[in-house]
Amino acid sequence: MPLRAKILKKLPLAVVALPLALLGMFVTAVVPSGWAYAVCAAVCYLAEPGAMKRVTGRMQPLPRVGLSVAAVSALRGASALVLLARAGESQCGAFVLAVLGFLAVQTLRLGYAGLLLYVWWCRRLPAVTRNVDLSALRIPDAPARWLMDLHRGPLTFVDLPLVAGAAVAAEAGVRWAAGGAGAAVLAALLTVALLAVPAWRSRHLAAKGRVLAAVRAQVQEYEPEVVVYFSGNLQSAYQLNGWLPVLERTSHRVVIVLREREMLPRLDVTTRPVVCLPLGKDLTAFEVPSARVALFAANAANNTHLLRMPQFRSVYIGHGDSDKPTSFNPFTKVYDEVWVAGPAGRERYARSGVGVADADIVEVGRPALWPVTTTTAAAPQPTVLYAPTWEGFHGDEGAATSLITMGPALVRTLLARQPRIRLLYRPHPLTGTLDRRAKAAHDEILALIKAANGGGAEDDARLERLAARLEALRQPGGDEAQAARDSAGPAADWEAAFTEWQDAYWADGTRHRVTTGSRPGLYDCFNHADVLIADVSGVVTDFLAADKPYAITNPAGLDPDVFRGRYPAAAAGHLLGPDLVGLDELLDRAGSASDPLAAERAQLRGRLLGSAEADPLAPFERALDALLRRAAG
Repeated sequence: MPLRAKILKKLPLAVVALPLALLGMFVTAVVPSGWAYAVCAAVCYLAEPGAMKRVTGRMQPLPRVGLSVAAVSALRGASALVLLARAGESQCGAFVLAVLGFLAVQTLRLGYAGLLLYVWWCRRLPAVTRNVDLSALRIPDAPARWLMDLHRGPLTFVDLPLVAGAAVAAEAGVRWAAGGAGAAVLAALLTVALLAVPAWRSRHLAAKGRVLAAVRAQVQEYEPEVVVYFSGNLQSAYQLNGWLPVLERTSHRVVIVLREREMLPRLDVTTRPVVCLPLGKDLTAFEVPSARVALFAANAANNTHLLRMPQFRSVYIGHGDSDKPTSFNPFTKVYDEVWVAGPAGRERYARSGVGVADADIVEVGRPALWPVTTTTAAAPQPTVLYAPTWEGFHGDEGAATSLITMGPALVRTLLARQPRIRLLYRPHPLTGTLDRRAKAAHDEILALIKAANGGGAEDDARLERLAARLEALRQPGGDEAQAARDSAGPAADWEAAFTEWQDAYWADGTRHRVTTGSRPGLYDCFNHADVLIADVSGVVTDFLAADKPYAITNPAGLDPDVFRGRYPAAAAGHLLGPDLVGLDELLDRAGSASDPLAAERAQLRGRLLGSAEADPLAPFERALDALLRRAAG
């Protein structure tokens, strides 16, 4: 294919048609030809919406100034004036009125853009919240999306009456251009007036200091004891979401503090107050005298903004307990305490020599494991959960992802298994973000699973409908200000809707599934699996609570003794290399009474997860109580 043809094939038609149509409008205006001009104008109007980007997302982002839209509108209007002049209309009063109308429309467009930015600024809260009473702020409903869209909003075609009037005037000699210009001015005035209403109603929100004070007063009235602080890229929301069930069950008053406003829509449902403070200066000024302990679920650069506040005892609780280097990161020595699951976590820090003192390490178990059961949900055939990790930053070949070297081959083998098994594939949320090969392997696995399921469009359509209902209940509508106002608590029927979705999801016990996010959650997958195949990660550690067989992948093909010595979690699991030797033996034992590693798993469970208690939350609660007492003293 010639290079020119390849370029034209890749370019959207509207991107090519729009400038050509504008050029045609000027050429036909100079000729002049009213009919040809009208044809070029029609092409221009039809092409423009396809060339502009629609603003998407629940939160209203910063609207662009829309120079492309304004420029196109100005050029169309200018071409109409050229057409009128070339058609001999320049000496009449109607032409002067058309010129004045054109200038008025462009002025009103600039005013509309400025007003839109003002509305956006007023409604962009310095502290975005969930589950905080903001009635004192009197936040009005968000303006309609079409009114806040400068790119495909009401002013996109405001110059149409002027252009149409010029075309008619040039071809038929009827002086409609002045009337068309007047209609354009009236339409622009109406649009600006419509936007002025929400601008007036939201004007008090421009006082950002008052907004912060109102939010701070509500949080202080709640008198939180513990701050749970989280910052990171948007794909890392799972790290905090994993702790939300624990925070729901704890007896202590907790407030969750975020730093990225885009993180809020990715947060799972919680009844705890959530405050997002994007600016460091606002975080520093956001005083919560009742709180003396700060918990950190991840290591992030923004953590230093809270760590420098001396009133807090800082604790790193992490977002998983594993043998990967991320579980003994040198950064953790900046915290007052580091909480690990069991003795193995303490041993990791001692071996690593990263500077965390043994006296600062507290064993608290894994408090989130209470939903995990040791029984498996009934299914027509054994279920295998494959949960690879992502490519990661740590560069440890033994703890690397298995996706690249063995993922597709492993999935093909599982899907071809006779007697048949059901596969649950749960990729890491960050899969493919650093290595294209991991993304390619992931896409190949998705295709394999889709082919193995043989369609199932009806099932997918029903789940999508239920998921859409859940999303509507989980995330308030409108812009971020309205969502904050309407989030006094999760919807009353959210739990019922979630149960309905969950029942529908697991109803077909033969269908292979790709599971992501919190629907279904990782622990729900544990309860439906007979066997786990995973990389070195916190997934393996948590799966020990299920007391079921598991295999750890050895993607680099390390010597088995070296691998087990380096990664203690492998001591009670099968080892699976790139050649997949031993996979059949593992699957043959799935769901059977023959389990030679059961005793080793029980011993390893105590080392990795700590001593077993009726409620996994109890050790965490005791550690939190003790730290709060020390902080108060």
